[in-house]
Amino acid sequence: MRPDILTSDNTDISRLTDREMVAALAARPVLILPLGAVESHGDHLPAGTDNILAVRLAEELARRVDGRTPLLRLPVLPFGQVWSLADAPGSFGVSAETVTRSIVEIARSAQAKGLSVVAVVNAHLGNAPAIRDAQRIARDFGVTIANFFYPGSDKAIAAVRERPEAHPAYMHACEIETSYVLHLAPEVVDMARAVANYPVFPEDFGIVAYRWTEFSDSPVLGDARAATAEKGRIILDTVLDNMAKQIAVLYSRQFGTTGERETDG
Repeated sequence: MRPDILTSDNTDISRLTDREMVAALAARPVLILPLGAVESHGDHLPAGTDNILAVRLAEELARRVDGRTPLLRLPVLPFGQVWSLADAPGSFGVSAETVTRSIVEIARSAQAKGLSVVAVVNAHLGNAPAIRDAQRIARDFGVTIANFFYPGSDKAIAAVRERPEAHPAYMHACEIETSYVLHLAPEVVDMARAVANYPVFPEDFGIVAYRWTEFSDSPVLGDARAATAEKGRIILDTVLDNMAKQIAVLYSRQFGTTGERETDG
């Protein structure tokens, strides 16, 4: 018999046997795809921050759902589109087209197993255009792809934020993202090296494409020193509640209902 650590989580595909997979697939679960990136996050967070966050969020989502909605979790897709910080030392990216193609091919594989809903738990904003393209392609062959990028976090962020944001459209390795990591994976954070960084953005930033290394010596956008695990918990509790509710709706739509589908046993 396998150790208990390998059998305690029946949502992790990496730990399931063929017999267990057949039983899991029979419920037509929502397929969870954690999506991250390898990207510089300064000296207080590792380059794999987005991967760590995507995996831990998917794990916490499974705990939050607690069997009420059938779901299965894939391993993290670890490379994302990181053009903006491609020149930074910890960044190793792939093209947006590669991200889109990977998601679409996973969706086709899911469809071949009788699944029609894939929820991408995305922890890297740079992946958003690629996910959108994948959503449109998959929709045309009958698979729904949801993009979960911290849904419902705005109000919670506003309630706990103590330091100003560096830019209204971006946060990175800052008070907020560092708080996420302190809550979900405190063992990888070195707060002694956290900094504040408020670069001067070019006047035409948002109109013209810039690599962040052109105007900032640090990938931190904001004040990472203000991060706390409690802030992360407050925000992510809201995020996970929203994700769990949306997972239930996505699952039920397969059966033409609006609530959670009742299952035998």
